[in-house]
Amino acid sequence: MRFLADRMLGKLAKKLRLLGFDTLYLRDATEEEIIERALKEDRILLTRDRDLIKKALKSGLNVYGLKADKWRSQVQAVLKRFQIKPEDLDPFSRCMECNVELTRVDKSSVEKIVPEYVFRTQEVFYICPECGRVYWAGTHVERMKELLNEFGITFDERNES
Repeated sequence: MRFLADRMLGKLAKKLRLLGFDTLYLRDATEEEIIERALKEDRILLTRDRDLIKKALKSGLNVYGLKADKWRSQVQAVLKRFQIKPEDLDPFSRCMECNVELTRVDKSSVEKIVPEYVFRTQEVFYICPECGRVYWAGTHVERMKELLNEFGITFDERNES
């Protein structure tokens, strides 16, 4: 399932990426550009903009109009609307910034990039091949696991081994 979140849904886009969904976030695009990109890439448009919903529907686009303005409620609404189950997810597999799938890398390749303490205490590292951002299972991962649990999703350890 591939999504496109409009300018009103930046936090939702990041959380969907956290869950492993290919989610574009177009902060500065026009409505026409948003519709064209979603159609071209066969993406489900997520928006709170009623006018954009009408235009998207006229274009034959698969669109979901969110009512909630808080990201937690938005994530829950998307999970419910598309009947997403835990097995449909691949948590921590995408770059939170640029949406690209992460690649596991050899620890030695990040020695000069990550803080010394992180290098000493962590064994598993992932890198975004697009922006070069490095990921590891720091304390933020525990908070993210708690968030997943809030949504009724039990984290599977596949991305940490």
